Amino acid sequence: MHMRVVAKGNPNKVYDIPNHSGGNKKVLCPVCMGGSKKEKSLSFNYDKRVGNCKRGTCQAIFYEYDPNFKPKVYVIPEWKNKTELTDKALSWFNGRMISQSVLSASNVSSSVEWMPQINKEISVICFPYYRGEIVANIKYRDGLKNFKLVKGAELILYNLNSLVGQKECIITEGEIDCLSFIEAGINNVVSVPNGAGGKNMEYIDNSYMELSEIETFYIAVDNDSAGFSLREELIRRLGAEKCKIISYQDCKDANEYLVKHGAIELSNLIKTAKDVPQEDIIELSSIYDKIYDLYQNGLQRGAIIKDEQIDKLISWESGRLYTVTGIPSHGKSEWVDHVVTRLNSIYGWKVVYYSPENYPIPIHFSKIASKVTGKKFDATNLEHAEFKRAYEYISENFFFVYPEEDVTVDNILAKAKYLIRRRGVKILVIDPYNKLEHSKDVRQSETEYISSFLDKVTMFAKQNDCIVILVAHPRKMEKEKDSEKYKMPTLYDISGSANFFNKTDFGVTVYRDFSEKTITVQVQKAKFRHLGEVGSVEYKYNIMNGRFEYAYRRDNETYIDKDWDRVQLPIQGYDPNEYIEHGSDIPF
Repeated sequence: MHMRVVAKGNPNKVYDIPNHSGGNKKVLCPVCMGGSKKEKSLSFNYDKRVGNCKRGTCQAIFYEYDPNFKPKVYVIPEWKNKTELTDKALSWFNGRMISQSVLSASNVSSSVEWMPQINKEISVICFPYYRGEIVANIKYRDGLKNFKLVKGAELILYNLNSLVGQKECIITEGEIDCLSFIEAGINNVVSVPNGAGGKNMEYIDNSYMELSEIETFYIAVDNDSAGFSLREELIRRLGAEKCKIISYQDCKDANEYLVKHGAIELSNLIKTAKDVPQEDIIELSSIYDKIYDLYQNGLQRGAIIKDEQIDKLISWESGRLYTVTGIPSHGKSEWVDHVVTRLNSIYGWKVVYYSPENYPIPIHFSKIASKVTGKKFDATNLEHAEFKRAYEYISENFFFVYPEEDVTVDNILAKAKYLIRRRGVKILVIDPYNKLEHSKDVRQSETEYISSFLDKVTMFAKQNDCIVILVAHPRKMEKEKDSEKYKMPTLYDISGSANFFNKTDFGVTVYRDFSEKTITVQVQKAKFRHLGEVGSVEYKYNIMNGRFEYAYRRDNETYIDKDWDRVQLPIQGYDPNEYIEHGSDIPF
């Protein structure tokens, strides 16, 4: 048997390599054919579906072929107005203890560039992002700490070439911190391109091949709340078992530590890096920042979806299980799409679905696209340019798992974990519970099986710092007395066990009143009071775009409160390449 692969940079040519069940295997490289000695120089990881040729004259990178995947075409930056660093810039770097030799080796330069934050041309410092010999991107930084990357260029890690042939690397939060470690004699160090606040982490996807060869990551981000958030997300993506945490002690970042304590002490921080606490073993020192944040700020609500009424009742926190039930055709899946689409739009949280209820995928895509664009999904209502933007946005943020054979929860969770590491997924939707294959031990009662199932899903959410939304049907539907209308089900009515109520963090029922043409979303359980409370919200469903909207009466008139208009969707102009980090004026 063979596996079909493509080489990076040439996605139209497909090769066959021998297939294996898993692990790293050495096989013949289909590009260079192992040279004159026909050596098996391609090291391919059959679990991650990636590999690269180790022959010095080849170095080809391979991925498993996906006939539905269309590779992005990136802009190649034009490095205009490039000059040697100005005397002012050199003087500033000298004050930060970064030498001219390090700056020259990294090709850091000066230029004049239009900065959109201040709407004018200004003197800037340029940090080139290399992939091999090619400049894949450039970051421009002005003296007011405004930053800009090249629009449409590939987002990768800064100093990515330093990882070639390495088994360890340091990940910092900025180019100057990266240069600080280089000044201290450590070259296998990279930086994220868009700071701790950048919600676009495409640079992990684009640097995946290089990162997959690393055995130990030293996370060395800033010593502040934004840095802690970035640290947690990097650990989630790279795997806690492979990460160590560098502490800057009394300093904010690597450069401040270099200036205050010197290059030798900065390099020695690697020796004191701490392991990420493993499951069941938690040292308080490893979560000091979280304890101190609780002391300073108290319990905080989770993420809200800018959906004014429901935000009063429910907020969204990773590591939690949210269970949604309701009568078939009452809008459970539509409301889940409503929630996750807004979470993705606001926070950049990517979503993976196991959702036979929405099969086939083109139908599900059309529902998501309508919610995102606010328009009916057809060529009459949606312009072609809008369709293309919606397609690109959804394909980067929403993923679908549909196993043909193994439809167990273990396999679904394994696929979701792969997408968490590979693509940064933050939300897993299982819709519905009863479409999974359930292999109950003969010694287990149904109640015991459901209890262990929910424990497994909850533990997955905690270990992978993600949200799991589980949709489950009620076991029976009762009609109201002397009426054809069904009663609103509760979590206790879900088929199989009261544990669906007992073990979930949040429990929600979606109920449709056909006579009133309304949909009620009722929060029936909120385990943590700081995250939400019991209550209900009434919606009108917009049949044209699948959006949930509020209807209320005033002066005998009905009004629609279109909360969607308050959400700035990425396809409406969000540009992750332009951002600001407020700081002191630096005369570049």
